[in-house]
Amino acid sequence: MKKLKLVYAIPGDNLYLREQTSAAEAAAGRLDMQLKVISADMDPILQSQQLLSLVQGKDADRPDAILIEPVNATGLPRVAEAAVAAGMAWVVSNAQVDYIAKLRRNAKAPVFLVSQDHLEIGRLQGRQTAALLPRGGSVLYLRGPAMSSIASRRFEGLERGRPQNVEVKSVKVQGSTADNACAAVNSWLNLSTVRPDGTQLIVSQNADFIFGARKAFESRADESERAKWLGIPCLGAGVASQLRSLVDQKTLRAAVLTSLTMERVLDMLVQAIKKGSQPPENTFVEASSYPSLEDLAKKPVSGR
Repeated sequence: MKKLKLVYAIPGDNLYLREQTSAAEAAAGRLDMQLKVISADMDPILQSQQLLSLVQGKDADRPDAILIEPVNATGLPRVAEAAVAAGMAWVVSNAQVDYIAKLRRNAKAPVFLVSQDHLEIGRLQGRQTAALLPRGGSVLYLRGPAMSSIASRRFEGLERGRPQNVEVKSVKVQGSTADNACAAVNSWLNLSTVRPDGTQLIVSQNADFIFGARKAFESRADESERAKWLGIPCLGAGVASQLRSLVDQKTLRAAVLTSLTMERVLDMLVQAIKKGSQPPENTFVEASSYPSLEDLAKKPVSGR
């Protein structure tokens, strides 16, 4: 079999995506593939242009497969159609799009999806919140932009999993980095109604946002207010290699430990190409609470 050329299109930069990229590069090396990684800097138009230029380019320059973590919730369906029509494999990672089944009907190369179950990750954070705030309370929730399917589904899951006596104050971060989160939280802190005494827990869709929020809290001029914000317990989500130690060191009170997708994506892709078959249409990787929900319930946070 010829050496496969792959393009891995990522939406931007954060701790999880760096780990994903490392996993993709390691798997590509193990499987003797050529891998190129391109970032869209959280710009869906740029991501579309980047991939269309590859699909419509010279035959010699075209990749055999495009692996995409989409910037927006739609997942670039027109680009996907063009890629599949050109005979390329198309693999969606960490998003739930509605066009995979249609593309697979006439595809000559593998078309499939491998993702975290973002709805379940949100539900787990809701259950963690319930375990830590049995008497209810108020949560500051740090979420990604509205165009992100990851952000929207994790928020939907949290809403389903949280108890009714827990109020959620949501701050949208327009980006994926700690600096983006710092800017968003700083703006929120400048509202006249915001006080640390009204928040019992901080829940974030990833670890980067927690670091950004803490940076914003550390910039508060009032020492007492700064200490109160920094003392609020935090929940995050991410891979075990990054977050387990943060929980053990008490930087985070708890985390939802998620799994990478890229190693599984590349293994499934190679097997499908060798066999001339289609992998399962949708595959979801595991997520779990750390510590367990039972252990969290033994040491609740002071709520209402």
